[in-house]
Amino acid sequence: MRLSSKLIKSITEFFCLILFVFDLFLFKTWIIAGVSLAYFIYDFARYRCEAVLNYRESRGLREKMTLADIRSIERKYSLRDDFNSFEKHASARTPLDRYFYFAKYERVRELLLSYGSKKDLWLDLGCGFGEDTLYITRHLAQKGIGLELDEIKLFRARNRLQERDPSPQVSFCVGDAIHAPFRPQTFDTILMTEVLEHLIDPEKGIKSCQSLLKEGGILIISTPSLHNLGYSLNPLFLLEKSVSLLDESVLPPHHGLHARCEYNRRKPEPEYGIHYHFSQKELRRIVAQNRFRILWEGTFEIEIFPYLYIELFSKGDVDRIGKIVQPIERVLEKTPLINRFGQHLLLVARKRFS
Repeated sequence: MRLSSKLIKSITEFFCLILFVFDLFLFKTWIIAGVSLAYFIYDFARYRCEAVLNYRESRGLREKMTLADIRSIERKYSLRDDFNSFEKHASARTPLDRYFYFAKYERVRELLLSYGSKKDLWLDLGCGFGEDTLYITRHLAQKGIGLELDEIKLFRARNRLQERDPSPQVSFCVGDAIHAPFRPQTFDTILMTEVLEHLIDPEKGIKSCQSLLKEGGILIISTPSLHNLGYSLNPLFLLEKSVSLLDESVLPPHHGLHARCEYNRRKPEPEYGIHYHFSQKELRRIVAQNRFRILWEGTFEIEIFPYLYIELFSKGDVDRIGKIVQPIERVLEKTPLINRFGQHLLLVARKRFS
């Protein structure tokens, strides 16, 4: 199995950290410790620089983006051979990322089972290829609707429905999450799985959900977190993320930065589309101010460096990775402070009664 760039970086950071500690307390030459510290400072400065450059390059473009631009971006990705189905989108990832990709859906479905009802009318907002929509209607709802901006994704979602379990209780329609083509107070439950971060105005997206839900209706959200660890062992990066739980201003201006070391001046990020990262505090704020009462919140996919070594020694076997990683992940999700560093935020809220 070929070493991933994440693993190579993790190994480098691990050895630098070990050498730094040994030189500081055992060898006391200060030279090795100085070189290790210089590497950490360089890596941290590079990450900060890329974040700022990405923000400056993309801010103006983002402010001018329209719904037509977003639809065009979605269409481009839907036509790509490595992105034109749920399975292909998953298989293009590394084994560890693939495990978390599927596990994320399973985690959301646990919330569906906990907070949903078989009597509910569901809306899967931004349903993509319809994976969650089909699951909802098969296991939970008498009727479900999938709403998606891109017609190609919906075409493939309908094909999946015909292949798996043709049902008159499922329907798909084209539409925008902010201006959804439904009457107010239509749905009992709305699911937004990795959708909020792609909206031009996330707050309007939450406001739209508030309008579409019946009194006492349930909103379930999963979206990327601002505080993810990125498998890093760089003490400066980890310190920044830790302090950011108290004061978000210590973070560089991400404003949609999708990943570390992503910046490329010749290919600015808006080609990927809008991709915000939220803090738990920010997500809580925009949900609460739109007449929702938060019932539960947490995080998922806490990116700690041992996972990369589990991936290596499992030889890329996704099932083997899952058997080892899943119990560790469940413990971390329940560990105070650590459970705030997940790659994805999860939130369940109820619409307040008038």
